[in-house]
Amino acid sequence: MLRAAPLFISLLLVAPGLMADCLSGAEIMLFGQISYAKRQPSLWRPDGKHPYQKDNVYNDWGIHYSNRCWLVENKLDAQVSLYALAYQPYRKPKEFEKDEHRARGLIDRLSLSWTFSEKVSLEAGKLKNRSGLFYLKSPANLLNNYDSGFKASGIYDPAIKPIYREAFWGWRLTEETSEYALAFTVAPRLTHVTRRYMSSGNWSAIERANASERYLLRYTDYRSVSHTPTVSMSLGESRSLAVADSFYLTPQFAITTELAWHAQQQWRHLDNDKALQVQHYRFPSSLYRRSNKNGMEAALGGQYTTDNFSLVGMEYYFQSEGYSRSAWRKQTQLIRFLNRRTGYAPLDRAFDAWQYLMAAEIDNVANRGQLQGRHYIHAFATFRLGDRSSLQPYGVMNMQDRSLALGIHYNKPLAQLDEKMEIYTGIYRSQGNRDSEFGLFGKTTGVYSGIKYYF
Repeated sequence: MLRAAPLFISLLLVAPGLMADCLSGAEIMLFGQISYAKRQPSLWRPDGKHPYQKDNVYNDWGIHYSNRCWLVENKLDAQVSLYALAYQPYRKPKEFEKDEHRARGLIDRLSLSWTFSEKVSLEAGKLKNRSGLFYLKSPANLLNNYDSGFKASGIYDPAIKPIYREAFWGWRLTEETSEYALAFTVAPRLTHVTRRYMSSGNWSAIERANASERYLLRYTDYRSVSHTPTVSMSLGESRSLAVADSFYLTPQFAITTELAWHAQQQWRHLDNDKALQVQHYRFPSSLYRRSNKNGMEAALGGQYTTDNFSLVGMEYYFQSEGYSRSAWRKQTQLIRFLNRRTGYAPLDRAFDAWQYLMAAEIDNVANRGQLQGRHYIHAFATFRLGDRSSLQPYGVMNMQDRSLALGIHYNKPLAQLDEKMEIYTGIYRSQGNRDSEFGLFGKTTGVYSGIKYYF
């Protein structure tokens, strides 16, 4: 502490000037969106009713503030990224789509970074997880946090959607040279998740990102011209080992691959024994748990970049801990069992409570970036058009139940406003029967349009 005192005194003396410089360099973005969603009846029937509005209109608004500046020249810098989000539905959302609040503030990043030398630096504060090589699901991404978005609505622009993944409080020590990068990240446990029966968007920010103790060691090698291998090891409450690599067969065509081994399940699965207890009218304390079974994840993909920087790609993803057809069927059979009306009010209320719990558990698997099945195909593209606009089609298929999630997004900067404003629009669709992953909560079709304005 005594050695640190001169640094703190120096910061206090120069703080007014530094704050003025920081504020002058801030970036602010406003965005607004209107969307319409139409949902067909789903498998769920709590209280004998559909738990979603069959269709609805939503207005979403937001503001983003970001800044980065040196507090001590070339030694200490600060980064800030904050969001304020809100939405208003035309019709009152039903039980499965209710949010505790329709306005929310998010700390996307709030950190200090110390540069000790040209090679070594330390970041501390609220940090963003570094993404992997794959758009759908990266096995080598070993620091997954829960989603902080609303249940009923959200901003659908691909550039903004990643902000919903909660940042974590912790620190990261990095050594980076022209030949390699070595990083050690610590995300301490600061709390416990106490409301599993609710969607993660209604948890506290600390619950979404710091409810478990995690340590990550990551090494990336830059010495090869044609590929960039990475090895990651996660310790703490969950132990994992992952490798990733990208091979450039030509300057425009790349093959990416990732493989991960986990010492235990990465997400909570339905406990079949507990499900049988419910069907025999005995009520356990919970229905879902993580077991200590070893698991594997693998992903393989290819991307081609054209001369005008358009991109076309395809990915395959596999996870051993995904539900088999028979295991998934047991889950949907339990939902059907809980749909029954017995005429005995206390028992019917208990059945409804179990449905809310199951829906929240299944939803939170997706909110952590996980998938329910074992085999997936993901196709995507970004087409750069002559007026600097872009068109982004995408599609994901669960290869076990053949359910689909697909859509197309269009974005265009407005030259009339010096490209300070962008407009975007799109359509999305989830397709599958009521027993499938992407059809479990009802086939859904949505359209949206929005604007982004940069100050």
